[in-house]
Amino acid sequence: MDYNTMTIDELKNDLIIDGKKGYPFFIAGTLYWLVMGYLNLFIDSHQQLALFYIVGTGIIFPLAIVFSKILKVNILSKNPLGVIGGIIGGIQAFYIPVWVIIYIEQFELIPMVIGILGASHFLPYLWIYKSKAYAIFTITMALSSFVFGYVIIGQAFSLLPFLLAAIYLLMTIALIIESRSFITVQNNSGISK
Repeated sequence: MDYNTMTIDELKNDLIIDGKKGYPFFIAGTLYWLVMGYLNLFIDSHQQLALFYIVGTGIIFPLAIVFSKILKVNILSKNPLGVIGGIIGGIQAFYIPVWVIIYIEQFELIPMVIGILGASHFLPYLWIYKSKAYAIFTITMALSSFVFGYVIIGQAFSLLPFLLAAIYLLMTIALIIESRSFITVQNNSGISK
């Protein structure tokens, strides 16, 4: 594929068809939040649990790669917009010092902070993937994280992870539907890959 001769719109279309709007990341995120919710049932110390939250974020990317291989979705595209998407995703590495400081200062806020900062990095994908679902997801996840991780902080370790797992699962479904619909339109117009 000669990406150098493609327009921005053609690059977006190629990435949507090839990468299916990145939905394997949301399968991995769903699993992460479910595991965090279930850990609350077995770990009494919220401080210890908060540490699991931070360390556990490191499994999301490798899990997404595994799911993408199983589902035959190319989330590691060499498409320039895919590379930009990877850089945007990599921004989360800079959140780790923030999470560590919050863990040291007030570990009870970790679920909220991971939820809000995680949500914030998804916003650019609404443009890359031509997706309304990314806008809705980002806002819903950030608001839910704030309300159930700060306003009602008593629910931060018990209810919030299950709520975010449900939001991630709904996002997975929305992205699969958006991708299929997009590919159908492309196939019907004869512009498909």
